[in-house]
Amino acid sequence: MTLFRIAVCVTGVALALTAAEIHPSAAIAAEDAPKAPESTEAVAPHPSGEAGDKKKVAVKRKKGHRKASAKKEAAAAAVATPGEKLTVNQVLDVLKTTRNLSGKNLSGLQLVGVNLGRSNLKGVDLSHANLERADLEEANLERADLTGANLRMATLRLSGMTATNLEGAILDGAIWQDGRVCAAGSVGHCREFAPPPAVK
Repeated sequence: MTLFRIAVCVTGVALALTAAEIHPSAAIAAEDAPKAPESTEAVAPHPSGEAGDKKKVAVKRKKGHRKASAKKEAAAAAVATPGEKLTVNQVLDVLKTTRNLSGKNLSGLQLVGVNLGRSNLKGVDLSHANLERADLEEANLERADLTGANLRMATLRLSGMTATNLEGAILDGAIWQDGRVCAAGSVGHCREFAPPPAVK
């Protein structure tokens, strides 16, 4: 019985040693085996993620910068070419920046309801322009040419009109420099409303 126990113990020890020898070699074989490539899914940012948002913001800023540059260039072009007839869009671009249209050719333009208040319109050519309901309050109209212009219901309050040419300009319902409203039939000058006839 004792010999049997000794044989069982020796067999158990032999098996343990064999397992210990196999385990390190298996570990070495596992280390030498080619590694599978790491997944790149976690590295690549999702288009709707933070990187995508930054790209969208950058694109929006670039577009906004281009629009601002285009407006500045249009205003600069309008200022750099004196005497050349401007378009309505060029006039609006200048009004957003310097409001200086002195000496420019705006003849015949449709400027209905446009805000030209406090603008420098010295020597400007507005002949036959449509300025109905336009705001010209406190504008400098010195030596401006308003020949045949439509100024119906336009505001001219406190505007500077030294040597302004108003020949044939229609001023019906316009607010004059002193704040009075021009009567119907005001052509070339502001007619006052006739007082009502006295009742006898």
